[in-house]
Amino acid sequence: MWPSCYMYIYVNTTEAELQRNFTKLSELQEKVRNGTETEPLPPELQPLITGLDDQDSDNSVIDPVVRLFLKRQKRMQEVKKRREASMIERFQRFASKKYYSIRRGFLMTAIALRNLAVGLPPIEQLTREVAFANMKEPETETNQEERLKDEVGHGEL
Repeated sequence: MWPSCYMYIYVNTTEAELQRNFTKLSELQEKVRNGTETEPLPPELQPLITGLDDQDSDNSVIDPVVRLFLKRQKRMQEVKKRREASMIERFQRFASKKYYSIRRGFLMTAIALRNLAVGLPPIEQLTREVAFANMKEPETETNQEERLKDEVGHGEL
């Protein structure tokens, strides 16, 4: 008799292929930086040298994998920068995040209590109030929107 349950190793082939592509791009980028790459890069790989500008994000010439690779590198640099931040910068970031978290909780509670006591306001007003309560730190808000835009269909990054 065979055991009633088996252990399977699940491999996300799309993610594995993406990781292989990222490794190849990283090696190619390193060769270009070191000057060991002799062949000219095709136009869709040029951003490996120049980086990704705001104008390039809408440009269809750039390979989508290259775009993801460069944005992932940028995100990793931001994480590294946050880790290497001074104690004061870390405390400021922590305090800011806590402030907006507590602010949101207070405002949402106030909205809920008002709705219980008086009834629901018009949906437009409620939408504006909830959007105001969900407001995040200005720099975090743009990073969050960019992350969501970048990772459509690529949750593993």
